[in-house]
Amino acid sequence: MEQSLAGLAHLLEVLGSSPHPDVAARAIVEGPGAPYGAECAAVLWARPPHLLIVGSHGYRPEEASGLPTINLAADYPLCQAYLEGAAIIVPHDVSADDYAGLARPGSRWQHLRRRLPDGDMVSAPIHSHGHAVGAFSLNLSRQHTWTSVDIAILDAVSHVLGMWMTNPDSGIPLEAEESMVESDVLTPRQRLILGLVAEGRTNLSISHTLGISMSTVKQEVSRAMDLLEVADRRAAAERAADLGLLTGGSG
Repeated sequence: MEQSLAGLAHLLEVLGSSPHPDVAARAIVEGPGAPYGAECAAVLWARPPHLLIVGSHGYRPEEASGLPTINLAADYPLCQAYLEGAAIIVPHDVSADDYAGLARPGSRWQHLRRRLPDGDMVSAPIHSHGHAVGAFSLNLSRQHTWTSVDIAILDAVSHVLGMWMTNPDSGIPLEAEESMVESDVLTPRQRLILGLVAEGRTNLSISHTLGISMSTVKQEVSRAMDLLEVADRRAAAERAADLGLLTGGSG
């Protein structure tokens, strides 16, 4: 308890200086997250129908993939925590199986499991005046038996972050909202094609399945890559999956 209170005091001190959200994320790791073996954290701002990342600390590039914008319709712990207004704790091995599986060995979930195989992933809302205004994610190096006191600590972090996030001097860059990927511009056909890409299908196989030319498949994949700001077709499928945009292909 003493360590947890000291961690909260550290977070309050840092947030009092209106830091950049990356600094706030680091303060979560080094403050209230430290007693639990926290390795990395992300702070997300709610702009329904999305959660938009505004700050992070400790993630490797491959682990941060898919975090910049998350569609609230996706069945992910961060979305559930925001919508339900309560913390959700899932072991990394479970999250990797549930949200990536063997079909997506390069997903951020699998990368986190490889680095933190015995840890927990904490997803929690950020509250202000009784309403969720965002969410934060905390990834731990070890699993923990969560007590009511621990949940109370997470709730305290939630409200402290809410006070900071809703302050006009919070330090959240104004351009952050403008940088959000407009994921909804993907067409139904692009979503369907990316769903088949996620299954490991070739462009030729996709063209036969959908009854369209291979050049059309290539064009649609290329357009989706541009919209999702990724460099290859596999990354586009993984990004679309993390945004909850994929349409089932072969059933």
